[in-house]
Amino acid sequence: MNYERVLVTGAAGKLGQAILRDMAGKAFLTGFDLRAGAGDIDWRTGTLTDAAAVADAVKGQDAILQVGAIPNIWSGSGEALMQVNLVGLYNLLSAAEEAGVKRVIFCSSDSVVGFTVHEGALRPPEQLPIDLTHPLNPTDPYALSKLLGEEMCRSFTLRGKLEIIALRPVFVAYPEMYGEIRARSRSPQTYKGTPAGGPSSAGGGPCWHHVDPRDAARAFRLGLEMPYQGFDRFFVCGNVTLQPQPTLQRLESVLGYMPRVVKPEIYEKNPYAPLYDLSRSREILGFDAEFDARAVSLLQDEQAA
Repeated sequence: MNYERVLVTGAAGKLGQAILRDMAGKAFLTGFDLRAGAGDIDWRTGTLTDAAAVADAVKGQDAILQVGAIPNIWSGSGEALMQVNLVGLYNLLSAAEEAGVKRVIFCSSDSVVGFTVHEGALRPPEQLPIDLTHPLNPTDPYALSKLLGEEMCRSFTLRGKLEIIALRPVFVAYPEMYGEIRARSRSPQTYKGTPAGGPSSAGGGPCWHHVDPRDAARAFRLGLEMPYQGFDRFFVCGNVTLQPQPTLQRLESVLGYMPRVVKPEIYEKNPYAPLYDLSRSREILGFDAEFDARAVSLLQDEQAA
């Protein structure tokens, strides 16, 4: 590990907790959140919109894993999303720059592409797989906050004091979500809400992308370990979708046509490969998902689980 002292914002949440478990013993960890969570670490409480609380938590840190945010469009109004996800991020980056923090790993989202949230105006991909050259078309407040957050991060790196890596995780398939994943598979046409009593609906967009929390957490650690200066972005996704249909077949059934496929070999080798090009994540970040929940999704009988 290149950094001795690491601040994890949003550390009491599900992803934050997964990151704390992955980072245990690798650095001196400080957690920042609205409340203290599980984990025998140094806890600081506050909100990202409180610049003084943020500056106090950032002081003395070598690196920051910026996970704290309003996590989706169902968890707050558009105004609240902009306040926490953007003003809060500005407070954090300003404090990090002032405190001499070396690197920040920013939790963005694949929703910046614009083909994730059904409740938004889904914008179909122009070509497959989707890489960093693909247009970004956020259509809901959460996705917009993440895209603007990425641009804010890039702006701070241009000032020459911070290194920032933006990770774009897809729907994180926590074990608490397995019931919802099975419920969606049993009745995809009628699935809505949380019929299995999960913390939220199963997500991942039309192709049901997902990433295991252990893999997502490891991606943040890899962001600290990779030799890089400046600003970069990476998709963080499992190697297979949760959809029963092969990816290209599923996409054509949803859109009624097939976008241009520029790397057909990806889907020839792995028919259930995601819409996202993960080659840079593997080659530069060193991230390759080790787990997936496809077997959970394909189980029609919950008792069989």
